[in-house]
Amino acid sequence: MAKPNIAKIAAGLGAKIVTLPEISKEKSVKYEPVGSPVMIPEADKLFIYAFGSRMLRMYGKSIDDAVGYRVLDADEELQFRRDCGNQYSTVVQYYGKKEE
Repeated sequence: MAKPNIAKIAAGLGAKIVTLPEISKEKSVKYEPVGSPVMIPEADKLFIYAFGSRMLRMYGKSIDDAVGYRVLDADEELQFRRDCGNQYSTVVQYYGKKEE
C-alpha cells in the first residue's frame, strides 16, 4: 500500500501542517514561556498539539506562536501540579521568541 502524501491531503483540506519541536531545558532559556503550563494525559504529539492549541487560544494566540515545547521535570511547577490535583502527571510548557 502506498504511503499517503500528507502535504497533498493537507492542501486538499485547506489545512496547514504544523511542526512543533520538543526543546531541551537548556535550549528553553533562549525563549520565553507562552501561555501557561498544560497538564496532559501523556506526552503524545496529538495531546501536545491539541491541549496546547486550546490553551494558547485562551490567551489569544495560536500554536504558530510557539517555537517549541518542553515536557517539564517532575520537580518543576510544583504549585501548578498541586492545584491540578496530580503531582505526577505530564506537564508541558510551550515557548515562543523573546519579546525585544
